[in-house]
Amino acid sequence: MRRWLLTILSIVSVFVVVVVGVIGKGGSSQAVFSAGKNATKPVLIAQNSYPTRIMPLGDSITAGHENQNGYRRLLWFYLRNAGYNVDFVGSTQFNCNGRTPLSDFDLDNEGHCGWRADQILERIDEWASNTRPDVALIHIGTNDLGQEQSPESTIEDIREIIQKFRNYNPYVKILLAQIIGCGYRERIEQFNALIPNLASQTYTSQSPVIVVDQYNGFDATWGVDTFDGCHPNDTGEWKVATRWFDALKQVL
Repeated sequence: MRRWLLTILSIVSVFVVVVVGVIGKGGSSQAVFSAGKNATKPVLIAQNSYPTRIMPLGDSITAGHENQNGYRRLLWFYLRNAGYNVDFVGSTQFNCNGRTPLSDFDLDNEGHCGWRADQILERIDEWASNTRPDVALIHIGTNDLGQEQSPESTIEDIREIIQKFRNYNPYVKILLAQIIGCGYRERIEQFNALIPNLASQTYTSQSPVIVVDQYNGFDATWGVDTFDGCHPNDTGEWKVATRWFDALKQVL
């Protein structure tokens, strides 16, 4: 009788251990799952589910000119090949002469051929409200300076553009270019010298403004980095795209 009772107790003990072990495993898994849902930082899957919206903004340097694809195609492949989940946004998919020669990338952009900063300012509410970009790549000022507008007034237009972006996304990251050479060298250098000060004045921790030097090292000489003394050729597009990419890695 005693032996039989000991046998019963042994079986019960094993059963309790097994049940407790299973509950422990289930409880542990549930705790990890709950922590993942309630964590401050999203899990990797959530991060990958929502692409970063990037708006390329500017004039023909952004749009692409003549038979060039523009820097945007190279930049798109740099980002995708590096594993970034991004979405170019904007109201147009064209370059200055219609479709780009190659359309195997995200074509959306806000590159408007021949436009000045003040013209872009007039439309930025519409564009920013429709797309609410997470990052803006701003390369504007060339046409302003070429049409006798002052570097100072162009800077103020850009200041307002930055604020317009923040009205629709207070966390937007601004990558602000010191623009490539395109004639008017002295005026462009005066303008570019004002860019770092504008960036420091408008910088906030939640919406940083980062200067991207597209000027130094870019040779606008016909046949070097441009095909016409102003618009990037293949080499120029590579330089512009590479510098945007290096800056984007700081905020993505």
